[in-house]
Amino acid sequence: MPTPVETTSAIQEKIFASMQVSQKAMLDSARSWSETFEAVASTLPQLELPDPKAGDLFETSLDFSKKVLASQREFATKMFEAVQPVTSAPAKAASAAKSR
Repeated sequence: MPTPVETTSAIQEKIFASMQVSQKAMLDSARSWSETFEAVASTLPQLELPDPKAGDLFETSLDFSKKVLASQREFATKMFEAVQPVTSAPAKAASAAKSR
């Protein structure tokens, strides 16, 4: 019988694999959208806008990703704290049964 850590690791591997598939699909969609938009945009009247620096956009995106990850981490930590009584209940029950 797998240990809780082994089970958790197996689940995490499946989630990670699923995330990679989703990320690839999103990247493919973004590329397709970008190519389509580029074709359409080339037929529109030109606007005089400064080109954004790719590095600045990348850094801004990474900063946002850090915020999202920190928020998700905090949420997950609070969720685990909230369900901790439920997850420790079987161990407490087994310990109480042994004491009898």
